[in-house]
Amino acid sequence: MKHQRDELTYQGLLAALRADIRHGHFPPGARLKVAELTKRYNTSAMPVRQALVELQSQGMVSIPANRGASVRIVDGELLNNLCDLRKAVLGLLVRRFVERATAAEIDQLERCEDAMDHAEDLDEWGIANDLFFEQIDDVAGNPEASDALNRTWPLLMPMARHFGPRDLGAISRGHRALIAAIRRGNADEAVAVAQAAVEATRDHFMFRLEAEKAAEDAASD
Repeated sequence: MKHQRDELTYQGLLAALRADIRHGHFPPGARLKVAELTKRYNTSAMPVRQALVELQSQGMVSIPANRGASVRIVDGELLNNLCDLRKAVLGLLVRRFVERATAAEIDQLERCEDAMDHAEDLDEWGIANDLFFEQIDDVAGNPEASDALNRTWPLLMPMARHFGPRDLGAISRGHRALIAAIRRGNADEAVAVAQAAVEATRDHFMFRLEAEKAAEDAASD
């Protein structure tokens, strides 16, 4: 579906392209051809090139010298780096959320989880999941730390589309445990729960990366 012209200020184009990468319209490794993107988003070549450069700075797009742009592929090394970063920064944000959150703000976090549990598809679930962590970010009040996560963690979204997400029931149980720890005011427990979820995500995708590579190696023998 083409995007309407009146939506496409430069920021609108950037948001639309970023969302399409996150939602799997462009899978890992997909070529991002300027001519095709100008047609898709009803815009001209210059803002498309600028958006690709911006997404390269955010880590979502790869633009090697003398080659076209493509969606960045997450390998094992990058996966480990992203998970290490998320554990460190999310731990900081969760701790500040515990220290600052009112009962009403914790209730809002629980409503986000309720929305995830009742989502009818992965897109709807993803929106509610984003709102869950945006609530933590907003209350924690460290926009620089939040920005570090929001620029890097979405790199895993195309991978989740490719391999399938981690078990949603397990994610829900982890979120509920996190909320329970927050309600008790136990920052150490809340941080441990949040970081354990990151480790589970690492294990999930590392297993699938290794299985895919093994299958490719077997097919080439």
